[in-house]
Amino acid sequence: MTSAHTHGLTLASDAILSWTHRYGSTTSCLARLRGARDPAAADRLLLTVVLSELRGQPRSHYILSDIAGAANNAYAQLVPRSVDPSTITWLVHHGQFSSVDPTGPDLLTRVGLHWTLDRYTAPGWDKVIRLNYDDSDRLLGELRLRPVEEVLAAMPWDIPRPRQDSADIGTTQG
Repeated sequence: MTSAHTHGLTLASDAILSWTHRYGSTTSCLARLRGARDPAAADRLLLTVVLSELRGQPRSHYILSDIAGAANNAYAQLVPRSVDPSTITWLVHHGQFSSVDPTGPDLLTRVGLHWTLDRYTAPGWDKVIRLNYDDSDRLLGELRLRPVEEVLAAMPWDIPRPRQDSADIGTTQG
């Protein structure tokens, strides 16, 4: 497993990221940034961005179905300009908070996005790697991520809350 940048965290930030999904509707996720100074260059920040899939989004408007759109918006809205976009580690996070169906333990998917000129482009499927549960658990601990439900409950502004019923299994919302 290739590790994200986790040793000696110097940046920790949580936010709700909203963007217009490539399928047309607005969608959102919990975005968490974790950064550490590069041991090879103290003036450089190595950044890991974790995008947590939240239930209640329009059907088929998942992070992985528009990872380039999510990453481009996260980079524009949340990432410090001092961070080299080609060095960011991108992780998509799934768990009980993502679906009304029992899904098991939290799971991470590492996405190798390619930065060209001024934007991320959608990766080939060979650049999308689902980590096993043990590696996901270890990396979530290293990144010091609180449970999604706890982070959402602590958000000080009015954000769309994930639905608690099975209504998100049905038709597209808009």
